[in-house]
Amino acid sequence: MRKRSLGILVAMVAVLLPTVAATTAAGAETAGVTYQIEFVNNTTGQYFTPPNVALHTTAVDVFDLRNPASPGVQAVAENGAVDLLAAELEGAVDNTNNGVSGVLVRDGSAGQGPLAPGGTASGEFTTNASKFSLVSMIICTNDGFAGSDSKNLPDDIGEEIIYTLRGYDAGTEINTEDRGDLVPAPFCGDDGRGTGETNPALAENGVVRVHRTLQGNGDLPASFDWDNNNDIAYVRITRVGSAAPAPAPAPAPADGPSYAIEFVNNTTGQYFTPPNVALHTTAVDVFDLRNPASPGVQAVAENGAVDLLAAELEGAVDNTNNGVSGVLVRDGSAGQGPLAPGGTASGEFTTNASKFSLVSMIICTNDGFAGSDSKNLPDDIGEEIIYTLRGYDAGTEINTEDRGDLVPAPFCGDDGRGTGETNPALAENGVVRVHRTLQGNGDLPASFDWDNNNDIAYVRIVRTS
Repeated sequence: MRKRSLGILVAMVAVLLPTVAATTAAGAETAGVTYQIEFVNNTTGQYFTPPNVALHTTAVDVFDLRNPASPGVQAVAENGAVDLLAAELEGAVDNTNNGVSGVLVRDGSAGQGPLAPGGTASGEFTTNASKFSLVSMIICTNDGFAGSDSKNLPDDIGEEIIYTLRGYDAGTEINTEDRGDLVPAPFCGDDGRGTGETNPALAENGVVRVHRTLQGNGDLPASFDWDNNNDIAYVRITRVGSAAPAPAPAPAPADGPSYAIEFVNNTTGQYFTPPNVALHTTAVDVFDLRNPASPGVQAVAENGAVDLLAAELEGAVDNTNNGVSGVLVRDGSAGQGPLAPGGTASGEFTTNASKFSLVSMIICTNDGFAGSDSKNLPDDIGEEIIYTLRGYDAGTEINTEDRGDLVPAPFCGDDGRGTGETNPALAENGVVRVHRTLQGNGDLPASFDWDNNNDIAYVRIVRTS
């Protein structure tokens, strides 16, 4: 059975709603996980309505590509209206406290106007929901909106996901691109002819599709146009508190989707090894915070060695083609060296797996690594997820920060004392934890340090087929 297609509240230019707590149908405040959400207008010439957010169960769809928009989505996309969408959403709230909605307003405060190019809206929500959706009207269009439907929320406290959004056409009104058919707004060049009502004479009776952007049909200037290939907006979601079970992943097609994966060294002074990537089932963990590192992860974190970790991952491969591992190399070509600050590694993988993990040695450390464990892969073709990574300490070797205890590498100031072997005398017998960064214990210069609060690396994953 197809999921219900639902509208989502969007504040109109002249009808700004205050920030509201996530509520159930009865209006009680929810318990559960807290998320910080920021929405950014990424255009150079278009204005958006302050967006509304739905945090909801997997049983709910706000909109579906290639399907008709609900009456509520139509009201948003054409006029920025609120009431019909509110009713649709309230009708979807179930009795398990998982269907939740709230209004985001600019800078988290009420009473502010539309989002100009580059403008942001932010808010904080607490919910037991598992999915995130958003709709924001592209104001100077007939029925355009920036949207994101049924995306995963971050699993771990401190984890951040960035979703890039495209512009959509609700398919409910002909794109005349004429000021007389748009909502009256000074930044659209309002000349007194605009309207905040749906015009039956312009009914299109189509389906939601990716917007073709402006085609020069009416009197809107080219400066209002945008490039849908470069993302009309993006949403940054950070989990900031409490615990809840992660949602079950959607089943992948039997023949296996493909993913383009790019890994970026975000430090200013550290080098990384080309990262090891595992695409795997939910039954596999590559590493766990507050638990001992596996021998394979230890070998990577201390010496950059990959064979043992590869063997561990191969042992986890099941018979349904869901456990897959591979090594990303710089710029997609073999034989290149470590990743310098700002360097990238990229590759493409085809798999029936549902989860993504990565380990890359922070070379000028005793047992540090950049890592990401068991993150969700994008659901839809063309969807992009960006995961920000922290630096971790494998907890297997004392952090002497002395060149004599590191792997020999010229960019670590190699003086002939380095080693590519584990030193039993430095055994720490600890657990994986967030790295404290450099503490000045040895002879490594401060330029090799990094700020774990600003992300040591990030991974961009795009589903390509």
